[in-house]
Amino acid sequence: MLPVLGALLLSGLALAGAPTAGAAESAPVAGRVVLVGASGLRWSDVSADVTPVLWHLIGSSSVGSTSVRSARPVTCPADGWLTISAGVNATSSVSTGDRDPLNPGQVQPEGVLRCDPISVVGNDRIAGWDDYLRVQREVDGAYGTLGTLGDTLAGADVCATAVGPGAGAALADLSGEVARYTATWTPEVLAECPITVVDAGAASPRELDDLVREVVEAAATGTAVIVTGVADPAASPPPLQLALEHVVGRSEPSWLFSDSTRGQLDIVAVSDLAVTLLTRTGIASDGLSGAPWQDGGARDLSIPETVGDRRDVDQLSEVIPTDGATFGAWLAVVPTAVLAGCLALALAGRRTFPRVAVGAALFGAATLPASYLVSTARWWAYDRPTLVLVTVTIGTATAIALAGVANRSTRPWRFVAVLSGLTFVVLSVDGLSGTPLQAGSILGAGPVYGGRFFGFGNVTFTIYAAAVLLLAAVSAQALADRGHRTGALLSAAGIGALAVVVDGWPSFGADFGGVLALVPGVVVLLLLLVDVRLTYQRLGLIGVAGVAAATIIAVVDYLRPADQRTHMGDFVDRLLSGEAGDVLSNKADALSSSLTSPLGLLEVVVFVGCVAIVLQPTRWHLPSLQAVFDAWPALRASLIALAVTCTAGTLVNDSGALIAGLGVVATAPLLIATCVWWTTQPAPAPEVPSVSVARA
Repeated sequence: MLPVLGALLLSGLALAGAPTAGAAESAPVAGRVVLVGASGLRWSDVSADVTPVLWHLIGSSSVGSTSVRSARPVTCPADGWLTISAGVNATSSVSTGDRDPLNPGQVQPEGVLRCDPISVVGNDRIAGWDDYLRVQREVDGAYGTLGTLGDTLAGADVCATAVGPGAGAALADLSGEVARYTATWTPEVLAECPITVVDAGAASPRELDDLVREVVEAAATGTAVIVTGVADPAASPPPLQLALEHVVGRSEPSWLFSDSTRGQLDIVAVSDLAVTLLTRTGIASDGLSGAPWQDGGARDLSIPETVGDRRDVDQLSEVIPTDGATFGAWLAVVPTAVLAGCLALALAGRRTFPRVAVGAALFGAATLPASYLVSTARWWAYDRPTLVLVTVTIGTATAIALAGVANRSTRPWRFVAVLSGLTFVVLSVDGLSGTPLQAGSILGAGPVYGGRFFGFGNVTFTIYAAAVLLLAAVSAQALADRGHRTGALLSAAGIGALAVVVDGWPSFGADFGGVLALVPGVVVLLLLLVDVRLTYQRLGLIGVAGVAAATIIAVVDYLRPADQRTHMGDFVDRLLSGEAGDVLSNKADALSSSLTSPLGLLEVVVFVGCVAIVLQPTRWHLPSLQAVFDAWPALRASLIALAVTCTAGTLVNDSGALIAGLGVVATAPLLIATCVWWTTQPAPAPEVPSVSVARA
């Protein structure tokens, strides 16, 4: 098993060493740029009949899809334009509602959201600018400073023309004043300044197409014309929008790429537009955390194929928010119900049902890696994406469960070795390869929600941590049983160290909170394997080790160029500049909401109960679990380590109690299958030496 895992991981490292697909570097156009922004510009609006200009430009431009998620779940036009102004997610008003119980980092919108328009008053000043500034201080997730783009342009002595109120908000300075403003578009405005921003409002596709035609015809050769949606208040989360950049006089079809999204599914972000405008005109953007849009590599699709590809990706915005959660709930509920019924019948003396119980438990455990592997089928590219998503996920989970059953090992880790090993390999290779599998997974759909476009989110981290610690227990016990006690400790340490790198390194998982939580778990496991007693003092030192590891990785990320940093390096930058308070306050508020919500309290109670069972299974009248611990001592050590990791993860991540609950979900099915199978064997369990590896 371990040689196979090693081979697969080496292949992942090879992938990691290769350039990201389509991420070819290209020098930014230092000259003139025009941004045409609209509200609700989707790829489904583009056709050869209705938008012939856009249709034609697709064949000679860089194209992709824009995530317009701002600081609120619903993005009004004002939110999009203020996000461009700040260079980071912003908002125009305070959202009302409670935090999402399944994702405490987000606030659920309450009722019908009203989008107030932006208006420009006398002296070319944005009306209500002071109110916008106040709102940024009150809304969690709005960490930027409005007027940053306009102030940067003024500092560089570069003029920019705003056409329409939204454009005025994007180019306003720190005081809300717009240096050059006109309410209506005319071709003559392009001659005034190197940068022109045009607010197309909620123009119809045909009207927008006419506007783009006039802009391209009036623009000088070499001008970069960017056309994109900047908002969409019709849905939460807002669907992906059209993104197109055409350089007048060039005809090089390609994809769009941005370091802020690592080009996942050729998606870019509206929060990158400020940096993009500055880069296109050769202005330094040191004060902004976004990354410029750039050429992401040649595109060899025809125009109809390109539009079809983008519409396929747009289906992620429709299926995952509407059908994905329901499907995920069924995957969790159905195996649990079947398992509970089978266990009840087994306890009643019906010996046929333990096999069914094992199958149900293995299927439930297998749905986790299957939910990531389903992305390889590109289910969103089919005419009936939900059907394909459901069918492929269930089929893959069934195949994984059968692989666990097919393993004829007589050791107690029979099922864990297969399922945790597979999960570890899948997520490790995914992390080393830039996390492409998470883009289309209902468990890691960052591109849909505008959160994590790459790296390990809290859900993925918890599933990965459980697989890592369980697999380390398999490896350590298997080697210790053969008398290789030093090798047992080294194998567990190697699996843990690799997992920390995959989860935390900026080029891979980029998970700051994950490192804080996983390092203590790995260290605890190693100490327990050598029979070191855990004291409060040692636990404190272990916590310090986790903080030190996360700090080192974050500082390394901070030392990279600003447009290549992840959120880890950005946090260090905010910490050094004294602006980290809002970030920490948002996380603390999300954590508090998670721990005090009914679902969060239930998750904590269940988690604490499971930890108590692991510590003293006989006291809770679970002799089957104690029998497994007796035959596999390393398992108990790994479960205690996982409890430490989940506790730390709960306290340092904004998902809060969700991590504790997920730790149970990711582990319980495998333990149940193991206990049921191990205690129903016809022959008694063989004696197994202690896993202690303190002495050879």
